[in-house]
Amino acid sequence: MRWSFTLTESKKRLRIVMTFVLLFIGAILLRLMYLQLWRGSDFAKDAERQLAYSNNQGNPRGHILDRNGDELAVSIMCESLYVDPSQIFKLEKKDAGDGNLAQFTAEILAPILHMQEKDVWNKCTQNSSFVWIKRTLNPDESRQVREAIKKYKLNGLHFIPESKRFYTKKRIAAQVLGFVGMDDRGGSGLELSLDRELRGAISKQKVYYDARGGEIISDLNNIKDTVPTVYLTLDMKMQYTLERAIDEAMAETKAVGAAAILMDPYTGEILAMVSRPTFDPNHYEDYKDTDWQNKCIGYNYEPGSVFKPIVGSAALQCRVVKPDDKMMDKGYYRDAENEINIENWNKKGRGEVTFSEVIKYSINTCMAEIGLKLGENNLVGFTEAFGFGKTTGIELDGEEEGILHDRQNMYKADIAVMSLGQGIEVTPLQMLRAICAIANGGDLLRPYIVKKIVAPNGEVTREGKRHVISRPISRDVANQMRRMMEEVVESGGGQAAGIKGYRIAGKTGTAQKLTKKGDYIDTKHIASFVGFVPANAPQYAMLVMLDEPQGKDFYGAQVASPVFRNTLQQILAAKGVQPQTGEVLKGFDEIGKLVVQRKIPKLIEEADGRLRVPDFTGIDMRACTEAMQGKLKLKPYGSGLAYKQLPKPNTLVPEDELIEVWFK
Repeated sequence: MRWSFTLTESKKRLRIVMTFVLLFIGAILLRLMYLQLWRGSDFAKDAERQLAYSNNQGNPRGHILDRNGDELAVSIMCESLYVDPSQIFKLEKKDAGDGNLAQFTAEILAPILHMQEKDVWNKCTQNSSFVWIKRTLNPDESRQVREAIKKYKLNGLHFIPESKRFYTKKRIAAQVLGFVGMDDRGGSGLELSLDRELRGAISKQKVYYDARGGEIISDLNNIKDTVPTVYLTLDMKMQYTLERAIDEAMAETKAVGAAAILMDPYTGEILAMVSRPTFDPNHYEDYKDTDWQNKCIGYNYEPGSVFKPIVGSAALQCRVVKPDDKMMDKGYYRDAENEINIENWNKKGRGEVTFSEVIKYSINTCMAEIGLKLGENNLVGFTEAFGFGKTTGIELDGEEEGILHDRQNMYKADIAVMSLGQGIEVTPLQMLRAICAIANGGDLLRPYIVKKIVAPNGEVTREGKRHVISRPISRDVANQMRRMMEEVVESGGGQAAGIKGYRIAGKTGTAQKLTKKGDYIDTKHIASFVGFVPANAPQYAMLVMLDEPQGKDFYGAQVASPVFRNTLQQILAAKGVQPQTGEVLKGFDEIGKLVVQRKIPKLIEEADGRLRVPDFTGIDMRACTEAMQGKLKLKPYGSGLAYKQLPKPNTLVPEDELIEVWFK
């Protein structure tokens, strides 16, 4: 009986123990289920926060190319360095004792990154888990930092790939392109106006770290091609030629600024656009804000006599005057009430003249009389019809509207002065566009500089096209004014713009600058020339404006007209536009005298398909282009006749090889 009792008691105890064990296991299982099913997502997020860093990663910006595919702005991937100070502090307490790893890190990084040691130390000691040390390191800096991290076992330092903008032509077309600031945001120019199109899609990227801050795994390099390519209407050869001509004029005249635009008068395409002073967008932060300004669109100035063809066209359209109408030029014009006192630039009169001669010789007195016959409504109305007083709509940031009179509050003196191109303000692009309306037969066009935008899949998502805003004048009036402007260059004040063998139409202008109080300054001028070629069938229209040329030569005919001539004679030669006289196109040396050039050399193709580079010495750009037969690519420098080339003559090269040729 006793044994039976003992066995029974043992079974009871065993059942009790098993019950407690099962209850304990059940409790653990319930706890695990609770943690896994109900709290699992919370704990996963906590672990994610401790081990991973999320970053909004942008893809590289879209490329910007000229009309021929020449790269102007590209994006390259760089590494940016940041620090997690909390990892440094944590490791200091655990591993460093009384040492200062933040100071040690600053001592190592400062010379590599070309930074002040104190600045690096400040970043490494902030109360944050993410602090930028330096953005967009160059490859050598990245390599040295990685080597230092490994060698000195630095903690808390991490890299993030970022896109860095690179402008291949440096200062060329700087104001047109603009620049990109930090965080891949456009700061000016096309980079700002097309920022939405050029910026890649933002994606969330993650990096996972171990307890010491070392990188375990990353998906930061998962860069997708999501941005388009932007093709501009600019032609880099024309752009380079115009920029060089402007720089030479600036150096010669000591002008404080300049603007020049080359435009297709029939389409509205901007072929070249130059603004001075300028800057290098690769290092935009080293320049003043004013250097970023594009004077072609963002500078208001009194146009002076280049505005007279606009007033003259309005007078012809309103039949206030005809080309052969006689007028009397006394050298001065005063009205009966003595409210108006207009004089010619030389204070001399030409006597009886025709209206064509008024334009040809830029006679102020007669233009004032014509403006008064037009009246304020017609004068301001036609000025607005020619696009003044409002932006042109070009795809660039920072365009000004200009300033016009309120026709309801104009005095007779205002009308007379406005007829001379004074008392109003325009932008260079507005002025050139209005002249293009005369050149193309009466169509006011919307100028454009974006030729097309191409998506990564090759689809053209946007394309610039000819767009007519209005027709301010008839074709007959345009033809009449074109002929008058041609006489300006043939035998009037614009003869310095002439190129032998070509019919050129144009107009000079010289305007005094104003003080802040509105008074004219006798010693400060704006000199300009605007014109187109060939006059009878224009292919190119150009405006040149020099701001405050110094010295005794400050008139548009003296300083702006030669820039027009020097630039277009190179472009006409390079593009093979032959003179209307039927002569064989000849080259020009640097002083503008015709020189005899040798016969165009032949391009020899060898049996293996390679091409033997001809000797281009002594021929001009057009002849070089013709000799290449479309099988080689020309990169010209300067103007005139070739005197140096790379590769050298008789070198064997593959088809489409780039041949550099220097001219003088």
